[in-house]
Parts: sequence; structure tokens; C-alpha cells
Amino acid sequence: MASTKESSSAGKETLSGEKRKDIESSTPQPTGDDVGQGPTDPSSTQKFLDKLPTWISTNLKSKKSLKLWIRCWVASWAAFVILLPNKSLSVLGNAAFFALLASLMLPPNLPVQLFIFMAMVIVLGLCVGWAIAAAGMAAALAARDQVALQQSLQREQQSVAGLSNPEALFQADIFQGNFLDTRSTVVYGVFLGFGVFIFALIRAYAPKLTLMSIFGTIAIDIYCSYGPLFPFAQYTLLNSFLISMSCYVAIGVIVTIFIFPETMNHALLTSTSDLLGQINTFIELQNTVLESRPEDIARGSPIITKLLGIRSGIVGKYQQMVGSSKFVTLEFSYGRWNGDDVKGLEEPLLGVISRLGSLQAFSVLLSRYGSRSTDASTETLPTDDGSDTADETFVSESYLVRQLRARHQANEAQYSVGVADVLPLIQESTNDLRDACSKGIQAAKLIVDHVNTKRYHTTDLDKEVAELSDATNRLKKAMEDFKETKRLKVLEPFLPILEKAKSHKKTEPLPLHNLYVAYVFGSNLMVLAEGIVNFMAAVEETANKRTRSRVWAPSSLRALGKAITSRGDTSEQALGEDTTVEKEDEAQRDEKSYKLDPDSKAPTNFMQRIANKVHSLYRWCKTNEAIFAFKYVILTIALWLPSVLKSSAHFVYAQKGLWALIMAQTTLNLYASDQIFNYVTRILGTFVGALLGLLNWYIGNAKGNGNPYGSAASVAAFLVPMIFLRLYAPPQYLTGAILTVVTWGLIMGYSWLDGHIPVFGNVGIGWPIVWRRWVMVMIGCAASFIVMMFPPQSGRTAVRRRNASNITAISYLYSSLVSAWISDKDRPNSKDTEWIVGFRDRLVAVATQLQAVKAQTEMAKWEGGIRGAWPYEEYVKMEEIETQMIAGLALLGGSLAYLDHSVRIKFLQHTRTVNPNFIADVMNMFSTISQALRTGEPLHEASQQNLIDRFHYHGTVATQSLAEENGESPLEAITDYNYMFYASAIVAVFQLLEGLQELRGITVRLVGEVPLEGLSRWRNEFERAHVLV
Repeated sequence: MASTKESSSAGKETLSGEKRKDIESSTPQPTGDDVGQGPTDPSSTQKFLDKLPTWISTNLKSKKSLKLWIRCWVASWAAFVILLPNKSLSVLGNAAFFALLASLMLPPNLPVQLFIFMAMVIVLGLCVGWAIAAAGMAAALAARDQVALQQSLQREQQSVAGLSNPEALFQADIFQGNFLDTRSTVVYGVFLGFGVFIFALIRAYAPKLTLMSIFGTIAIDIYCSYGPLFPFAQYTLLNSFLISMSCYVAIGVIVTIFIFPETMNHALLTSTSDLLGQINTFIELQNTVLESRPEDIARGSPIITKLLGIRSGIVGKYQQMVGSSKFVTLEFSYGRWNGDDVKGLEEPLLGVISRLGSLQAFSVLLSRYGSRSTDASTETLPTDDGSDTADETFVSESYLVRQLRARHQANEAQYSVGVADVLPLIQESTNDLRDACSKGIQAAKLIVDHVNTKRYHTTDLDKEVAELSDATNRLKKAMEDFKETKRLKVLEPFLPILEKAKSHKKTEPLPLHNLYVAYVFGSNLMVLAEGIVNFMAAVEETANKRTRSRVWAPSSLRALGKAITSRGDTSEQALGEDTTVEKEDEAQRDEKSYKLDPDSKAPTNFMQRIANKVHSLYRWCKTNEAIFAFKYVILTIALWLPSVLKSSAHFVYAQKGLWALIMAQTTLNLYASDQIFNYVTRILGTFVGALLGLLNWYIGNAKGNGNPYGSAASVAAFLVPMIFLRLYAPPQYLTGAILTVVTWGLIMGYSWLDGHIPVFGNVGIGWPIVWRRWVMVMIGCAASFIVMMFPPQSGRTAVRRRNASNITAISYLYSSLVSAWISDKDRPNSKDTEWIVGFRDRLVAVATQLQAVKAQTEMAKWEGGIRGAWPYEEYVKMEEIETQMIAGLALLGGSLAYLDHSVRIKFLQHTRTVNPNFIADVMNMFSTISQALRTGEPLHEASQQNLIDRFHYHGTVATQSLAEENGESPLEAITDYNYMFYASAIVAVFQLLEGLQELRGITVRLVGEVPLEGLSRWRNEFERAHVLV
């Protein structure tokens, strides 16, 4: 097939300025009930909001965001107010400020059951850390030199005898380190190292438990830093922390129940409604695509950028929703639908979302359109645009491909079948079907919104269900009309070509490229429509089954463990955690069952098994997670030692050296790039928070030790922007936002405590706390930076290897589809599509991995360019191509799923894309690229091959000869409904090949290429000697 920019397209209407402006506005905005409805004319307030960053203006307009803002503000203000009365302050103790800090780290912006669960995770971390440290304290006391201890106590009693306040002097001597014991301190160090090692592994392997890990580590830090100073048991060191945390949990539960309450059921239905709105936007935007000129939908154009952005947003939101849905059966809720009903919509909704990927493939296909072309009638599609620069293409295209393109461009011009001629026909033939899909999504969304927002209404859903049923029938009718008649509309300009082919035994290749393009859109739209019908049926069935609201009790706890130990959710990156790079992905799971040890066979006796386990442990010790845990322990011990040395113990305690230890632990990351980024955000956040805390304290208290009314009022005012920043800061800056609000809260809380309760080693109020906090933060960052460098774990290397794994995962998806394509013709039809569900889940999983790697690529830039500039643009381009290949796989999977079994078998022997040798060439290319990226070894010039050439090399059967062998004319074969899916499958393969060739070109630029002298000249001579006849 070929494609060209037809001269007739010059007269097509261009996009209007208003439409361009609408397309460029790619950030989704809250709609419907979520946004307050203002006047039509833009007010001064609206103009002001439009000038603000999107993450601010969007949330200021959103009613839901404002409700959460108010709820969290009340909780944090209440957590501060309980510090003000002396009675409550004396009960809370010297860690009373922890209630305020907890409200800022874990704001009650979650449904009540989920909030309670997250709070319990923190409490569990504190309790586990407490338990390990208490065991260490018991062991340390047993290890003490009792004789030396008794002598020290006797000397202390003699020195304080007759003094007016012997307890104060005794306490001072404790914190001077007078009772330190070497053996006891060593035991504390062992338990400290063991505890933080466990929590480091939890942080590395279960990022959802990051808060548990952090607070558990803090508990052990406190115990093991102060415990060695005491000559007797002090198992209640963390009482104040637990009491303060319990008070905040109580506050959080109260506000989540009584201030704009929300259940997980409500939150998930809200997310479902938002997803349906985005899906509808994606469908409606297809009309803009079809109205556009080819040059308006090139790569990087506003339309394509918006489509890709919406698609990525849909996948990301769905993954976030699925992560939360694991908790929906653990709660009490009131409404028509219970947790299982809501979860029951996930599967059909995933069916719709996964099919959007195949529809996106059409946009990607058009974005590649230009002067590129090959032979459509022999199942080929364009390769790289000849107008592209050399560094954007795989290699210089072969002479064969250039011949095919030239012939096809001439044929397209002769018959006037360019893409500009076909797009209006696609738009006309699919208009009713697209409209029915959009109306169907809207009808389903209406029921979801009614069930979600009118839980306490007695109004029946009969009207909405009837509308949904009508919309379903209209969609089915539109699908039937398209299948029977309307799809033939796009054939009109190609009829002369097909009639000519019918009257000639042998003709040159037919210019059917754009017919195949039209078939891609038509088949994908039919696949999407069927997915929408299935979703609408699920909604209608649930609505008919649940007609009255009632109270629903928790139904299952089985998914809880899986929910909290799963990895890969990008939400954990808010705390600076990498959750994607070392996760066992689809490719690794596929390889694992087949991989053999090249250095030894499987163990056969007891000793060999033991040695094999030791070897496995040794290999694990070299993983990034293990190295991170070892560094975590080393860093902790290094900063802990000054607190248990007699010469420095009092200084460390008085200057709050514990802050440096905690900051060093929280800034340490798996990869250097993540850590450097965290330095920037955390240090900046600490600086801003310190300034705001200083300003807040002196505004509310002037030069006094603390005025309760002034403090309450000033904190209430400052909390307004603080809570907004904590809740709605962009994810990439959330770490800095958290440090800003936490530093502010620490200064306010500590200043109040030091002014109102006696604390040994009082650091002062206001400015003294600020400068100590800043110095401790810098010391902690410096310490973690030093540990990071020995040895540094490169995030850039992780990005390269992750891309290698993603390419391998794509190859396995491709091979599974090829396996389904060439499956045994004698297999019953009932089993022919068993692979679809598994393929869909794996496709979404790989797409999610790609999104995570994109975030990791952005982070990797922070490693700097000491050894030279990092080719960031190449990796971004690679990830874009991988995403496009995923869209091609979605197209291929959907086409094969709907291709009739008999048609697939009939065409199987004549389909060059499943020629065994061609399959081998494609898989070899995948393997070569992946291995080169994984190892960093250069490719060889001799391995360079144009897959389009290989395709022509492996067969010469044209569409007309295929049809003749099956007793059909070309027109009869191509107008068959199933041929539309067959053509789409062929298009998908070639879209995949284009991406694969571009990937090799990028890989060559990354890892290099070993030349073979004279090969390029000889290849060119050889190809010109074997021209087409």
C-alpha cells in the first residue's frame, strides 16, 4: 500500500482558531455537578482563576475539592487546638505536636474506612518498631555490666544527696551519658540495624506500606537513641507518640463521618463516572480527527497530543480506581449498589478502555501519514516518511521499498484515492455509529450518577433504565446498519480499481492503502461499540437487580493482603519512592519458567540444594533493593553513634540530632536520580516551610511564649493555603509540599511545647527551632548523599534496562497474538478466543509499566551530566514508540478476536505476516534490540535489516491471487465484512514493524553499531540488481 498527500486536500477546510484552541486545551476539567455553574460572561474572578496554574484553578472550581479542603482544614486545626489547653497538653506529653504532623502527612481526604485503615497502618508501624526496640531494650539491660551499673548508681546517689531537686540532676546526668554501657549499647545497635533493615525492605518491596515503614523506623530510632542513656527499663518512651496519634485518628474519623462524608462505594462510582466522561470525550474527538487535514494530525500536533493525553489519563485513572476498589468490600455503606456491584463494573469497563487503544491506533496511523507508502494489496503499509531526517528513521530505506512507494504514489494519484479523499467517507459512514456510542456512554453515566448522588432518594430508576435500554437498542441498530450497508460507503472510490483487477488476470499492486486505513477505523469502532454494549448491559442488569437503597455490610477481607503488598502504584512516588524499576514484569515472568542456569544444572542432592540457596542469597544481595537496605542500615548506624557516645550524647540530644537521622533515612532512595530530585524538593520545601512557620509564630505570638488565641487564629489562617498545597500539589512536587507543611507544623508545635511544658534540652521557640531544623536537615541530606555515592545506583541505567524489559514484554504480547493467529484450524470455535481476557489484562499491565517508566525517565534527568549529556530525548522517543506499539497490539488483538474462524483459516496460508520465516525475523529483531539495551553492547551493522524487505522476500502472493485460489474475485473478498478485520490485523502488524524499526535506530544511537566495511555499498548494488519486474 502507499499513501501520499493528494493535491485535492489543499482545498479542504482548515481547523478554525476556536477549534484549535479547544484542542490545545488538553487538561481535562471538572464537569457537571463537580464544578460550580457560574455566569456565561467571564467575571473578574473567572479571569483571575484562568491565569492560575491548572492544578490550582481546577480544584478551586471543583465542589468536591472544596469539600475535602474544608474537611482536612478542620481536622488539622483541631489537631493544633488540642495543644493549647494545659490539661490536654500535659496528657499528650512532649510529643503532642505529632497530632498536627500526622494530620498533615495523612490528611482525612479519604473515605472513612480507607482513612481508618491507613491510620492503622501507621499505628502498626509504630507498634512493630516499638516491639522490636523494646525487645532490644530488654536484651540490652540483660547484657549490662551489673557491677559497674551499681557503682554508677551509688556515685550518683552520693552526688545528689542533700540537693533541693535531686531528680532534675539525675535526669541531667542521664542525658549527659553518665550511664552509658558498651555492651548494652552494642545490643541496641544490633536491634537498631535489624529493625531498620526490615523496614527498609518493606519500603523497597511494598511501597504501599511506606508510611508504616517510616513511622516504624522513627519508633526504633527514638528507642535506640535514648534507650542506652537510661540505666533502667523505659518501655513507655513512645507513649506520647501513640496518644497523640490516637487523638488525631479520632479527629480524622469524626470529620470524615460528619463533614462531607464519603464511602469507598461513592468514591469508586465517582471515578467510574469521571472515566465515562473521559471516554465520551475521546469518542467525540474522533470527529475532529476525521475533519482534519493530514498535516493537521501529524506527530506532535495538538489533536494527537490531546488524544494521547486523554488515553494516558484514562489508563492511569483506571489503575488508581482498581487499586482503591480492593477496599470497597471492607466497609459499611448505604445505597442501591454494594461493593461487589461496583467492582462488577470493572471488568466490562476495562473491556471498553482496552478497546480505546485500538481506536487510538487509527490516530497514530494517520499521524504517520505523509509521502510514505508501500503496497496495500500485498499487505504492506508505509514505512518511515521519506521526508524525515536521517536521524529520525531506522535506516535509509531500501531500493525495493522506494520502488514500491513510487509505484503506489503514482497509482493513488491516478485513481484519486488519497487519504484526504477517504477521510470524509469514513466520517460519513461512521457518523451514526459514533453518535450511538457517545449516547450509550452518556446513558450509562446518567445511571451511575443517579445511583451515586441520590442514595437517600426514593425515586425509581425506571426512566433512566428505559433510556439506557433505548440507547443500547440504538447502538445495536447502528452496528447492524454499519455492518450491512454503511461500511461499503468507503469502497466507492476504490470500485474502479477493484473492477479493473477483476477483469485482469495479472495487474500491478493495487493502491488500497487508504481502504485499509478506512477498514482500521471501521473495525475498531465496531470492536469498541461491542465493548460499550457489554458495559451498558452490565449497568442495566445491576440497576434492575438493585431497586432500593439499603445498608450494606462488609463482605470480604480476602483482598486486603494483596492490596497493601502490591507494587507499581505511582501514588507512592509522592514520598519519593520508586515503585516500578525492579518489579518483576510480564517479560520476566514469561522468561522465568523457561530460563536455565548456563553455569550449572538443577541441584540433585541436599548439599547442592543448600549451595544453590546460598548462591541465590548472594545474587539477591546484589539487587537494588538489597543494596538499598544495606545502605539504610549503614547510614542509620553512622548517624546513631554520636547519640550513644559519652562525649557527644548530650550535644546530640540538646540539638535534636534525631532530626538529622530521620531526614537522612527518608531522603535515601533506591536510585541516585530519585534521591537528587528529593534533595531539591525536600530542601526547598524545608526552607519555605521554615519561613512560613517563623512568620506564623511571630504573627500569632509576637515575642511571647505563646498566646492561645493568637496562635489558634494565625494557624487557622495559615492552614488554608497549607492544606490546599498538601492536597492538590502536582504529584511530582508532592514531596516538597509535604516537607513544607510538615516543617511549618513542626515549628508551630515545638514552639508551643517548649513554651508551655518543661522539657530537658529545650531548644527554644521560633527562630532557635528554625535554624536547628535547617541545620539538621542539611546534615541528614549530606549524610545520605555520601552513602548514596558508595556505590551509586544509576536511575539512568534502570531506565535503559526497563525499556529493554518493556520491549521484551511487547515481543511476548506479539508472539501470543501470532500464536492465536496461527492456532490449529481443527480447534473448536468455542475455545478460539480463550486468550482474549489474559491478553487484555497483560496489555493494560504493560501500558501501565510504560507510564511508570516515563515518570522514571523524567526523574533520571536529575543525575546531571558529569560524564556527558544524557540522551533524554532518545529515551522519550523510545517510550513514545513503545506506546504506539501497544496501540498496534491492541488493534491486532481486537481484529483477531472478531475475525471469523473460517475466514482466518481460509487466509492463513496466504498471509505473509504469519510466514514462519517472517515471524522469526520479527522476533529476532525484538530480541536483538532488547539484549543490546539490557547489556549496553553495540549492535552489528550486518544485523540491520528492513522488515518490509523481509516481508516481500518471504512471499509474492497478491490479494487477487489469494482470492482466485479461494474462488473469489478481489471485489468479493474485500467487500466481505470479515475482511475488514483481516485488513486491520495486517495494518496492525505493519504499524508494529514501523515502531520496531524505529526502536532499532534509536538503540543504535544509544549503544553504537559495529561497522562491516563495504556492506552498505554492496547492499545498495545488490538491491539495484534485483529490481521489481
